[in-house]
Amino acid sequence: MNNFDRGWVLTCFGTAVGAGMLYLPTQVGPGGIWSVILLTLIIFPVTYVSHIGVTRIIASCPKATDFVGAIEHDLGRTVGFTISILYFLSIVTACIGYSTGLTNIINSFLVNQLHFAEVSRPLLTFIVLLCMTMMLLGSARVMVIITSAATFPLIILLFFVSVYLIPHWNLSSFYEPFTMKNFLKYTFLLLPLLVFAMNFSPVCSSLASFYRKEYKSIDEAVGHTDTVIKWTSILLLIFVMFFLLSVCFASTPEMLLDAYRTNKDALTTLSLAYNSPILQYVFPLVAFLAIASSYFGHFEGTRDGLNGIIIQLIAWKNPALKDKLNLSKMKMFSTVALFAMIWFLSVCNLSILTILGALSGPVVAIYAYLMPVVMMKRIPRLRIYRSKWAAFVFVMGICVIVGYYVGKIM
Repeated sequence: MNNFDRGWVLTCFGTAVGAGMLYLPTQVGPGGIWSVILLTLIIFPVTYVSHIGVTRIIASCPKATDFVGAIEHDLGRTVGFTISILYFLSIVTACIGYSTGLTNIINSFLVNQLHFAEVSRPLLTFIVLLCMTMMLLGSARVMVIITSAATFPLIILLFFVSVYLIPHWNLSSFYEPFTMKNFLKYTFLLLPLLVFAMNFSPVCSSLASFYRKEYKSIDEAVGHTDTVIKWTSILLLIFVMFFLLSVCFASTPEMLLDAYRTNKDALTTLSLAYNSPILQYVFPLVAFLAIASSYFGHFEGTRDGLNGIIIQLIAWKNPALKDKLNLSKMKMFSTVALFAMIWFLSVCNLSILTILGALSGPVVAIYAYLMPVVMMKRIPRLRIYRSKWAAFVFVMGICVIVGYYVGKIM
């Protein structure tokens, strides 16, 4: 590994670590610890093979391009446009989940820690989203710098939380009655959430494009992206699963059930359960920073994705129209439209686990799990990159798509 490789490992790692992992523990029900153990054993090959599939498609493309460009090169503009829509759906649903989570964290902190009277949810959500959106509009570049700089302190804080909880561990969950029904149920429910929590496919496009331009040899570019993906997947496996297990062991089933019912993240729930100043004030702060930083990145990506779809539609038959568009007005329109939609759905307080498990995770599985496997089977230039794990990843992708729904009916 060279310095570029190490830098990209940290970038990919920072992209994945954030809000998604905070909601994972709240889905672990009675007996669910065995589902966590199983997923710990299988999530590395699934994450690794799926992400190298994405980067190999881009890095091996005859021309330097992004993921959508590589898809268009091999499968045509219509399929490329479909991928643009899927990518947009995966991040806009995450935005809705994050904004709902931010409102719930602030509301809980005001009521329980500061003992304020409960604020009207529509008003509180409006204020929270307005502040976040104004920060992006006022100085988007500055916000990107700030959130990027905050990534690694945030990772350190989350690791500190995992370690801090060790004295509070209770391993009695291993002695709870085991039933195959519960085991399968929580495995299906947790899988799409874990896939979302360990997903860094949005940055894979930039990663592969960088190495494709950096090295003239396609094999060399692919080799470096494979190395970055491997070490990122290993670090995520250790970090995310340690956090998940630590929170599960430090929580009672009643606490996790309360978090599930009240639509709160695991750290906010723990801050209310333990009589400790550190837990009561630091945990909500860490949760807020994690979700806020994820929201900034996802909102920016959602807005850019929406603008890209609008431009593609307008210029579909006449590419010359692209140069005549007023991009600043389009950006303002998309910002207002997204703000209104996210505000309305956040006020509704939709289940964050449902949003991430039933919508965000499955969409990620379609374009990051299923599509690379199919392309490497059917596209001649990609056949040399087929993995022995391809069939397994494809089956797991199907499980991610249907998992949350199957788990709910079990």
